[in-house]
Amino acid sequence: MIPICRPVEKSACSIINLAGRSKRNYIWCRRGSTSRSGLAMIDRRRLIIGASAVASGLLTPPASAETGSPACPWPPPAWAQSGFPSHRWVNMIFVHTGERFKDRYYWDGVYSMDAVQRFSWTCRDFRANEWKLIDPRLMDLLFVLHWRYCKDEIRILSGYRTLQTNAQLEGAALNSQHIQAKALDIHLPNIDNDAVAADFRTIVFGGVGMYPGREFTHVDLGSLRRWVG
Repeated sequence: MIPICRPVEKSACSIINLAGRSKRNYIWCRRGSTSRSGLAMIDRRRLIIGASAVASGLLTPPASAETGSPACPWPPPAWAQSGFPSHRWVNMIFVHTGERFKDRYYWDGVYSMDAVQRFSWTCRDFRANEWKLIDPRLMDLLFVLHWRYCKDEIRILSGYRTLQTNAQLEGAALNSQHIQAKALDIHLPNIDNDAVAADFRTIVFGGVGMYPGREFTHVDLGSLRRWVG
């Protein structure tokens, strides 16, 4: 099981041993300046992104994505050799607005504040048109899903919610982690999303909700909880 992530002062956190070099997987915290949450961030003013970054394939989806080809193995062999990648990206669509985020968000030991802010806006409370900074460790989970299921694009049904929106939704928990911007409801097209939830239960130290027949999985960074909705 991967305990997601207990931030350490002046550190950034990465998932280590995900490729199965041991029976347990852990979050490993590395150096870096930190945000208020304790997660290392890099400000937009410090970014230098040139054509070489794109050419290097950092935004390239998993090999043979969407094809189900054996050329998309799990875990990726490079992870077994080098650990969790130091350059990570997410490609997602927020289904209620049709807005997309497709970009790098983490490299060289730090999260990009600019990328996390843009991702957070995309996953905003679309009813209230308000947003809150999403915990970037949720982006790491999406990155894992890209490779685990060989999917180029992931669909997000819910990210941040205001108190007012949450109160209006049937079945929403009063203290939902969506209010804290620490939860996502995720859908993978053409994949058994119950199986996705079962996978999350093995790697997420937080909340995982399975919703049979509703084709989405809830994941959050709250206390360790498992449920079927």
